[in-house]
Amino acid sequence: MREDLTEQLSPAQIIERAEMSKAFRDVFALAGGKRVLFWMLEQCAIYTDAYTGENNSTNYALGLQSAGRKLIAKLDEIDPQFYPELLLAMKEIREADKAAAKSLAEKLEPEDDADIA
Repeated sequence: MREDLTEQLSPAQIIERAEMSKAFRDVFALAGGKRVLFWMLEQCAIYTDAYTGENNSTNYALGLQSAGRKLIAKLDEIDPQFYPELLLAMKEIREADKAAAKSLAEKLEPEDDADIA
């Protein structure tokens, strides 16, 4: 099916699609890029319930989620493993963030006055 779609694209569209795919791969190759992609999905309310009990708010949340689903679909179109890898990478990134925060908190703790006597 993708071959049929490629046959229908103009040369400019083929180049644009290839460049967009390359750009996503470049972004995805960096831990910072994965962090940004995941943040974008969070902003799209992908990981929250859209139902709010109020139609306008629910519709707004559904619109956000639609944008998030488009981003996930684009990741899947480029490489079906991108989104699952993103979720796994974010788990590791969050664990590293927690460890870094703990280390920083330990460094910032005032020294125990009991040692001075």
